[in-house]
Amino acid sequence: MSSFGEHLRQQREMRGISLDEIVATTKIGRRLLVALEEEQFDLLPGGIFNKSYVRAYAKCVGINEDEAVAEYLEAANETPPDTRVIANQHASIHSDRRHEPAGFPLVPVLVLLVVAAGGVGGWKVYHDRQREGQQQAAQAKQAEPAPAPSQTAPVSNTGASENDRAAAPTQGERQSTSPGAASLQTASSPRERTPKAAPAEPARASEASATSEATAGAPFEITVRPKDRAWVSIKADGNYVVRGIIKPPEVRTIHAVNEVVFYTGNAGAVEVAFDGKNVPLSGGPNAEEVMVFGSHGLLPKAPTQ
Repeated sequence: MSSFGEHLRQQREMRGISLDEIVATTKIGRRLLVALEEEQFDLLPGGIFNKSYVRAYAKCVGINEDEAVAEYLEAANETPPDTRVIANQHASIHSDRRHEPAGFPLVPVLVLLVVAAGGVGGWKVYHDRQREGQQQAAQAKQAEPAPAPSQTAPVSNTGASENDRAAAPTQGERQSTSPGAASLQTASSPRERTPKAAPAEPARASEASATSEATAGAPFEITVRPKDRAWVSIKADGNYVVRGIIKPPEVRTIHAVNEVVFYTGNAGAVEVAFDGKNVPLSGGPNAEEVMVFGSHGLLPKAPTQ
């Protein structure tokens, strides 16, 4: 009966398998495989590694792995470990251990407390900012000036009184003026008072500026999620923030105060949300769509002529 190494080599050569093929398959060095076939076991690392090399060699050649390992142990004068001895040793090790009571999980509790504190702090900051925005809007409304007519009334009266004094004749002129001339002066006095209404323009300008300040709403958010490639253009408060092609999985979030103008050339491939609420697009694939948002949501489209 051939020896262990010679038996391995015969089985390999009978199947026409070279050592290089075993090296490529098992990733075991050629020197170690030669040591197995020549039974130079002192060149091997030993222990469980030798058995794994024998199993890999046998699997690659196509012989029984357990039989190959048994032949190796017999050739190398190694005895397989007694499973009962290992089990007894393992049981004695575990029986000697003292059952220590589990301590209080302090670290996980501290981590949870830190996370909870951070969440509460963030929520408080968010509500404080919302409250500040509402207070600023209320102050802007209270700062609106009085209506323009109440400001122009004293000016027009003053101008009228000055015109009356200028148009009023002296005592000598009243005696020399005929009744027809007096009627002409009385008729011309309203025309002279008309230009005095010019001071109302500054009041209208101040009212328009106050109205524009009052229309500035609270901050809002627009979210754009593409379902496919789409060209979009987004302008927030007069500035372009996105111009180009977007595609999944990109998500664009735009923050604004006054106005957001959204345009796309492929309405069927884009989803738009205002403050987290989806806004349906009327167009389909490859259709153009223009949407204008204010602080209160989507603004109605202007009628086309």
